[in-house]
Amino acid sequence: MERTFAIILAGGRGLRLNNRVPKQFLSLGDKPVIVWSLELCDALPEIDAILTVIPDEFIPEAERIAHAHNIHKIMRIIPGGSTRQESAYNALISMHFSDNDTLVFHDAARPFIRPDMMRTCIAEAKIHGGAAVYVPVQDTIAEIKDDFVVSVPQRDRMYYAQTPQAFRFSIISRAHEIALSNSISTTDDVSLVLSAGYKVKMIEGDFSNFKITTDFDYQAACRIAETIHRKEHP
Repeated sequence: MERTFAIILAGGRGLRLNNRVPKQFLSLGDKPVIVWSLELCDALPEIDAILTVIPDEFIPEAERIAHAHNIHKIMRIIPGGSTRQESAYNALISMHFSDNDTLVFHDAARPFIRPDMMRTCIAEAKIHGGAAVYVPVQDTIAEIKDDFVVSVPQRDRMYYAQTPQAFRFSIISRAHEIALSNSISTTDDVSLVLSAGYKVKMIEGDFSNFKITTDFDYQAACRIAETIHRKEHP
């Protein structure tokens, strides 16, 4: 029987926020950042189970949070690696998956992912083997080398990568195996899948699905969370 697993990637320590507490555990509205994604995945009928990847020393805190917020679908809490790629691989080898299972990778630091976007990504991955969310670049971008502009790529073909990124297990596991064998290192799973020779369907994203990386991002997210709270509790 085919199943769909959400893998919430929260293995980083959020050092760019200059905070001792990893950003996924910071308060956002009335709950920690990570809970926003966990609650969405827990509520979606398309998702059968949740795996979350956490820095090893924060696993007890993650367990406490999941219990406190009644996240029923959590199947595993997995120690993170030193890179995002390692954290994703740790999730892949944490249990037995069937080749046709769908694995949906999502950054815990993107708390405002919409349910319809998650559903679309899952559905397209089941059809095409891989799907990922992107938004178009709005500013002119430049390639810089040694402090000089090398090129200015045409903006109409450039997109910012977001998550979720969803894949058939047979594809994403093969992509990671090839990367390990060839010492390939990337910052997202789509790059690995493309390097392995597979195609990935583009899903149109939303700029509200931004990643909390800097303190500016966190402050913006707090304001958005306050707005959402006021709408839900007028």
